[in-house]
Amino acid sequence: MLAAGVDLKVVQETLGHVSSTFTRDTYTSVYPEVARAAAESTAALVNTAAAGAHTARLITLPNHTGDATT
Repeated sequence: MLAAGVDLKVVQETLGHVSSTFTRDTYTSVYPEVARAAAESTAALVNTAAAGAHTARLITLPNHTGDATT
């Protein structure tokens, strides 16, 4: 189920485990592809966010005397 992308809490409840910690500790180390898929999903998210980032620009703010400064 974890390898298929099912949420950990759903797996825990389906298997009848008392805690998701037990489920995670027991099964996630068995499936390295789960870790790989998580890393790839995170990288895709970061790449998507970076692609949509705006270019930084310089703005002019007034100083304490009211004159414009950079």
